Amino acid sequence: MSSTTYIPRIHRALVAPGPGSIALKPIPVPPIADDQVLVRVAAVALNPSDYKLLDQSTTLGAVSGSDFAGTVVRVSSSVSHRVKVGDRICGFVFGANPGCPENGAWGQYEAATLDLCMPIPPEMDFATAASLAMGTATAGLAFRSLGLKWDGLAVDSAAQKSASDSSANEDTGKFVLVYGGATATGTLLLQFLRMAGYAPLTTCSAANFDMVIGRGALHAFDYNAPTCVDDIRTYTGERLAYVLDCIGSIDTMTLCCSAIGDQGGRYSALELYPRLLTIRRRDVVHDWILGWTLFGAEVQLAGAYHRPPMPEDWAFGKQWAEMVSQLIADGRLQAHPLEIVSGHLSMVIPSLDRLREGENERKKVVVQVQA
Repeated sequence: MSSTTYIPRIHRALVAPGPGSIALKPIPVPPIADDQVLVRVAAVALNPSDYKLLDQSTTLGAVSGSDFAGTVVRVSSSVSHRVKVGDRICGFVFGANPGCPENGAWGQYEAATLDLCMPIPPEMDFATAASLAMGTATAGLAFRSLGLKWDGLAVDSAAQKSASDSSANEDTGKFVLVYGGATATGTLLLQFLRMAGYAPLTTCSAANFDMVIGRGALHAFDYNAPTCVDDIRTYTGERLAYVLDCIGSIDTMTLCCSAIGDQGGRYSALELYPRLLTIRRRDVVHDWILGWTLFGAEVQLAGAYHRPPMPEDWAFGKQWAEMVSQLIADGRLQAHPLEIVSGHLSMVIPSLDRLREGENERKKVVVQVQA
């Protein structure tokens, strides 16, 4: 290893002593692989996948947590030409991973795969940076799952502003519906879609209409309205062909597939859906996204959540992270509204319980860790 600073052998991290629970324990600082850096964690963000892994697929003794931001404190020799000790980065890790239980974001230190990390601009704080990585990576997988083009995201900011400020997006008929556009992933996806030249539509509660329109949605539909499906089909002229479901329940899948036009299309969810429902629309291609495949290694979870090694996902994730890094550096990506909790790492525990109970639906919770 090269470019090192003092690092303790033991740190404190949130590990799973039993199903559905986490506790702060002293454990060895994780080693880093050739493509990784060691990060001293300054802030972590909470995601629904964090408690779902704990509740549904507990790995005893594994460190939990995914989204992080912090400072590089150790660099492997193979990536030392790309990053140095003291650099501020954000990213995500596969926490509660049965294949690598010693590493997760909810610790004082964590090992991060550099190819999936992003530099933090000087003007951005750790809390905001911690909220971005997993959501932006999931949005990238959504683009690929739906077969959407994303080369337009790399255009210069002046040209992009001109395109997004015009009504050309709607005229193209390239409608993409984001069910749950007011979620943390949804607000990021709306921005990516608008920048890429699509016509993003969304469903959410009426109370969130202003927020999702501000994030790029051309139009918002109240999912509680009994006419929601008919309203979407009328607005799109029966031309809706792409849907990303940020919730992934029986009810949301039913609504999404019903809203797709008579020519069929593609549906992708952020959660495993009942396969039996696919017979309702045989003209719709169905898929669901599992973000852990971006690390390229085997996902050692049970049942439908297991994945073989997928190096092509890692290659895509690297390209996507590079593109998102530039958008962040250019100030073109707006973070989801945050609820920032400052204090000890243990503050994650009550914050996760509140997320599990649905008490943080409008904001992404970030714990800003105090030394």
